[in-house]
Amino acid sequence: MSTDDFQYVKIPEGLKHIFGTPDAGTHIYRRDGPQEESSAWFDALCEVVGPTVSPGGAGMYCPVSRAAVHKRVKEGKLTMFLFHVTHRRTTLFGQNKILRETPYGYIPVSELQAWRKELEERAVKQGNITVEDLAGSRPDWEGDFLSWKNKNERLSLVDELIGVDGDGGLAEAIKNAIVAKLRGRGNNKGGGPLSPRIGGPLV
Repeated sequence: MSTDDFQYVKIPEGLKHIFGTPDAGTHIYRRDGPQEESSAWFDALCEVVGPTVSPGGAGMYCPVSRAAVHKRVKEGKLTMFLFHVTHRRTTLFGQNKILRETPYGYIPVSELQAWRKELEERAVKQGNITVEDLAGSRPDWEGDFLSWKNKNERLSLVDELIGVDGDGGLAEAIKNAIVAKLRGRGNNKGGGPLSPRIGGPLV
């Protein structure tokens, strides 16, 4: 795969005001804004380009150093999205906190996967590794893992408690279990000290 064929992520024109335009000769997008907007910016970024990781996390997808990642970004061969925190509007702790000196930076996973494929093809051509070796390096559970949330499969008690089926998670499951227990006690003869609160709010 040549650099010309590399599949860079694309930002729709209508969203350039959110992510900015690339620095000249690169695929580095920059956004300046308050700390409070950074999470919304990141959520929007992942909606548009899919999963992303920081430069330090790129090594999970490509067997390269962080320095190699930054070099490729600077050469315009890899996309990076940066959010520069300029100020803080509010604080949750009653005092101003020191702002980040470096921007938040994220790289699309899709481009890292494409880069890895590029590296693997080059390694095979050079005789450093075989296609069979590459296939054998994939974990046995990789394919099965992608479908583990199939709703038709029976969920375990642990799955129910942590909310795999999206029913509210552990806190909601515990609350429901307590309510059910209290209602059960309320149906006993004599009720008990908890019976007047049956069905009431849990505090």
